[in-house]
Amino acid sequence: MFLIVILGFVFFQDFRKRTIHVALPIILFLLALVINYKSTDLRLNCVAYNMAFVLMNIIGLVLYFSLKNRKFINPIDTYIGLGDIVFFLAITPLFNFKPFILFFILGLLFSLLLHLGFVLFKQVKTIPLAGYLSLFLTINIVAKYLFNVNLLF
Repeated sequence: MFLIVILGFVFFQDFRKRTIHVALPIILFLLALVINYKSTDLRLNCVAYNMAFVLMNIIGLVLYFSLKNRKFINPIDTYIGLGDIVFFLAITPLFNFKPFILFFILGLLFSLLLHLGFVLFKQVKTIPLAGYLSLFLTINIVAKYLFNVNLLF
């Protein structure tokens, strides 16, 4: 329940201000570590694999934009926010490796579709990715525990 409250704060702050307080990912990561430790399904070594996957994606973004522009480009705070990356790293203990990749892909698709829906009603320039992903994660947690539908875990 506390996890859903923290995810709600992430969603609200990112959606309204396009930034999240530094304490939220820290609390989220610590809470996710506790959930991982107490869970019989999750393995702590998957946290390292999940973090490596996120870092590989960041390196891929740096390489893509640097090659495209023929000079070194740091995509953080230009193309993707630091809070979004930290959010991805904070939730890594909640998943084993394959479900994390599935969450990553489906979460980005969910965020894209949700943002396209918002663009129809309001002109916005930035995407509150951490907020959308926290909403997506909340939906999956609720589906798992209330309706016994296991989408990602």
